[in-house]
Amino acid sequence: MKLDSKYFDKIRVKKPGEKPVAESNPQCDWPDCPRPARHKAPMGRGHEGKFYNYCTAHVQEYNKTYNYFAGMKDDEMADFQKDSRLGHRPTWKLGQNATATASSVRRKAQQMRSDPFGLNGGAEKQPGRHPTGRALRGTELKALQTLGLDDTATGEQVKTQYKTLVKRLHPDANGGSRANEDTLKSVIQAYDHLRSSGFC
Repeated sequence: MKLDSKYFDKIRVKKPGEKPVAESNPQCDWPDCPRPARHKAPMGRGHEGKFYNYCTAHVQEYNKTYNYFAGMKDDEMADFQKDSRLGHRPTWKLGQNATATASSVRRKAQQMRSDPFGLNGGAEKQPGRHPTGRALRGTELKALQTLGLDDTATGEQVKTQYKTLVKRLHPDANGGSRANEDTLKSVIQAYDHLRSSGFC
């Protein structure tokens, strides 16, 4: 038989155990409709994952009047649409989340253990600890040393020192000389590290 034969299009082989089309589809859920339901239509908000079974004519009629936001006020609908952009997941501002909150609680508890009665004002000097009570990492100490500061420097002092060093080491300030280029790069990297770690 040729593939372009007029008989080839009309042949349909029934698979073993296959039900006729009328039996495989349930009856239309529209009142008083005896036709088979070949289409699913969502039940609506609050019934996610549940569907009506409709025939072609009734699913078209249902779709014309379907409104997911029926019964919602305008501001509720706007809030829902705004939340849907993020998949209705909770969000926080940058630097403010559950982990950050837990770390601040741990930091306060650590301060209480080192000075439980607050006799030293919570700013007792310990090696590797900033006067604010913040524990400094090794990379932060190294970055402070690169900027020519010690571990007692504040964020404002870091910014001031950075601006001073950049003005002094920049090629424009040295008549175009690139002799201090490596030092300038290390100063910029040290400042960027301190800024990204939240030191300043």
